[in-house]
Amino acid sequence: MTEQKDHPTDPEINIEDIMQEIRAAILAQQGNLPRHGQSLVDVGGKRFSPEFYEHLYQANLAHNQVGVDLHVTRVPIPLVGPLLERIRRKLHDLVLFYVNQVTAQQREVNAHLLQALSLLAKELDEPIPNHEDADEP
Repeated sequence: MTEQKDHPTDPEINIEDIMQEIRAAILAQQGNLPRHGQSLVDVGGKRFSPEFYEHLYQANLAHNQVGVDLHVTRVPIPLVGPLLERIRRKLHDLVLFYVNQVTAQQREVNAHLLQALSLLAKELDEPIPNHEDADEP
């Protein structure tokens, strides 16, 4: 017969609290603290589902990963192949210059949207002050 032991002194383990601590530690370690040493998003909270805070966390990790790399394929034509590759590379460099300017602006927009969403979630997590005195005539 197996005996089940009850441990009333063991605290209840809350996995979401542990995950929030892990997310905050990862953000701090990865250097995703661009503004005044603070994370763009608050990965903790109780009002919304854990999935909401997980999406905020993932968005914080990916918000500045927007960009395009240079990729020019070889031209297998003898004599003119290297010349065509050089021309294509210069054209791709020009395109990437403008694309990277747009992605820099998009990163900034992403950062502002994440901050706004995080501030909204933080405000909604705060308890509403009781205004019972205002209701009395």
